[in-house]
Amino acid sequence: MKKKFIAISAGRSDYDRFYPLLMDLKKSSKAKLFIYLTQANYNDTFGSDIKMIKQEFNVLHNNRKNKNFKDSPYEMIQNLSLDISHLSKHIKKIKPDVILVMGDRYEMLVGPLSAIPFNIPVVHFFGGAITEGAIDELVRHSISKMSHYHFVLLEKYRRRLQNLGEENWRIKTIGMPTLNKKINLKIKTPIRLNFKSNFDFEKPFMILTFHPVTLELKYLTKQVNELIKAIKISKLNVVLTYPNPDPKFNEIIKIFKKQFKNNKKFLILKSAGEKNYFKLMKKAKLMIGNSSSGIVEAASFKLPVVNIGSRQTGKFKPKNVIDTNYNHKKILSSISKALSKNFKKKIKNLKNPYESKINVNKITKILIKLSKSKKLIKKRFIDVKR
Repeated sequence: MKKKFIAISAGRSDYDRFYPLLMDLKKSSKAKLFIYLTQANYNDTFGSDIKMIKQEFNVLHNNRKNKNFKDSPYEMIQNLSLDISHLSKHIKKIKPDVILVMGDRYEMLVGPLSAIPFNIPVVHFFGGAITEGAIDELVRHSISKMSHYHFVLLEKYRRRLQNLGEENWRIKTIGMPTLNKKINLKIKTPIRLNFKSNFDFEKPFMILTFHPVTLELKYLTKQVNELIKAIKISKLNVVLTYPNPDPKFNEIIKIFKKQFKNNKKFLILKSAGEKNYFKLMKKAKLMIGNSSSGIVEAASFKLPVVNIGSRQTGKFKPKNVIDTNYNHKKILSSISKALSKNFKKKIKNLKNPYESKINVNKITKILIKLSKSKKLIKKRFIDVKR
């Protein structure tokens, strides 16, 4: 009998990283995969990929979709409540053997919260990291404690989970499986968008992604304006991708649309799509903002990154990352450093510490074996010896 898995996707932040594993599980003769898409996936503001996902996977029906939810904390809770209600109904019907969750989006809480009453084991991907500037910090560790098995990016993150009392056998270091695919991507074919654009991808450009810093929301407008001021002074062209659906995401979008009107110099994308985003990273001169992709993926492309503010504070950063604060002069100085010959020479032979240490097929085999384990559901807390 095939083992049944439900994977939770909170949006583009996890789907691309989940994709190789989801495809391998789908192809396995020993597994049956279902995907639950949270409310954020149906938000038209960010450009929905629902049709594409449904073409490839068995997506669980969600008959109450809040397509245009606002960016308030109250709205976040309402959507979380809807997702818990919908997912629990699917769990009751399907009776999955394992639920898969990834990362630290608050929407991911629906996985373990729904699974606990049913005594269904949860497997968490990419716990153990630290992001001091965001509520993700709380969510990530909460999910880890509610999960029964962990796939982590680095050995350092494995030790953190052990500090949280997790048993050693429940944690495996795997790196980021999607990076192999990104490194080998060929860019002979042009970047193709689903709309007309006058943006010239052959001219030097930077990739900009700036998410709300959820513990600093009262400073958001000033932070974004300082960033924009630096970018305009730099005179580099910009490909800007939308922020995550965190509180005040609409404020960031409105400011960007108002300030970046010249579509020859500035291109605003709701969602680039997986292949296009990889191509952008290969062709860009630098990445700027506060996205985790600048910390985890960019090093595989030898791409300089200007990381702004505290959102990623605590996360292990490769040598291609330049940290700076929100002052536009400091940002400009960091951009100049990132574009300098000395810095490019410094990261020329950089090896990304996040690159995968295991074949995705092996992860699938581990998951299928775990789904048969009787001891998986009963957790012990292991005290750290001092």
